[in-house]
Amino acid sequence: MTSDVSGTATQFALSTRMLAATLMGALVFIGIALFFVLGTQDDGLAAPSLLVPLVQVAAAVAVHVVLEAVGYRADPLDPSLPEDDAARKAREVWQTGMILRFALSEFIAIASIAAAFIVSEGGYVTYLFGAIVSLALMFLHVWPGARPVGKVAAALEERGQSSHLRETFGVA
Repeated sequence: MTSDVSGTATQFALSTRMLAATLMGALVFIGIALFFVLGTQDDGLAAPSLLVPLVQVAAAVAVHVVLEAVGYRADPLDPSLPEDDAARKAREVWQTGMILRFALSEFIAIASIAAAFIVSEGGYVTYLFGAIVSLALMFLHVWPGARPVGKVAAALEERGQSSHLRETFGVA
């Protein structure tokens, strides 16, 4: 890649990490806001029924399976593409996939908000556990680490054209 494209790649990596951190941090801020609604109630900090965390973990396993099946799909890059265009296309594919993986990972936290208002005891703890489960999925599937970047890069490079994703995120 040329130095101009390399600078663009560095900016892309930084902005992608900032986006991922912001999306993940939102769950923390939602938790703080919910504390003032649910945590101040007499039963808000009580332990919820064992069924609640079991359902949340089962949902996390289901989301993980779905993410492994569809979250990293990408059409291979055309080998005739110039390197700069291939790198640009790879960054677009990464970002689109990252948002999809985020939305699916966040599902458990969002459903836990609803459940927190429905359960009779432990509403706030219900959200906290759901948020932790969602954050674990996000660290595994959304944060641009070696595993998710490598999976997307492998799909893109299937026909031999380098995606430069690993180099972009410094996980080569």
